[in-house]
Amino acid sequence: MGIVLGLDEAGRGAVLGPLVVAGVAIEEGKEKILWDLGARDSKSLARPKRKKILRTLWQEDLRGRVVVIPPAEIDQGNLTVLELQAMAGLIRWGRPEKVVLDPPVGPKVITRFCWALSRETGLPKGALWAFPKADKKNPVVAAASILAKVVRDGYMEVLRQKFGDVGWGYPGEEKVQKFIERWFREHEELPPICRKRWRSVQCFSLLKLQGEV
Repeated sequence: MGIVLGLDEAGRGAVLGPLVVAGVAIEEGKEKILWDLGARDSKSLARPKRKKILRTLWQEDLRGRVVVIPPAEIDQGNLTVLELQAMAGLIRWGRPEKVVLDPPVGPKVITRFCWALSRETGLPKGALWAFPKADKKNPVVAAASILAKVVRDGYMEVLRQKFGDVGWGYPGEEKVQKFIERWFREHEELPPICRKRWRSVQCFSLLKLQGEV
């Protein structure tokens, strides 16, 4: 039987902590079992539930791997290119016959992204199935979504132990905003776990320097 590889990420829109790209591989024909075991879009699951489901999934003939991209590396590169490279590495690891992914680009450039991924890996473009909300529609991508979230949550837990309650790293969280403001006030620079090129963070820094925050 051939191998199906699902790809997804967690933390693309965060300002604190890493981006985690995950791949989950399973034998073709066994994908629907993952629905029965609870695989779902990770955003629809509570954090404790994600861990429980991931443990259950791992009892099946399932393999997984992640690529963790820290804030400093994100600041130095292009996020889409970094994600493309991470996905290519996971494809080379999984050696699948078919890849299903939630693409990190808009609908108009999905085809271009798949061509680039095909060139990077040598996998025929016809073997790449990329479509929006794949984590809701495909069980292998849903499993990859859960793996990415659980790993990223683990990294954020470590950062919370070191830096205090920094929330879960997303710009809309009040805890994240207060942490960045407090750190900037005390150190006159952005925290080391922050993606400094993010527009929301740059605007914050400018206002702070102007004394408007």
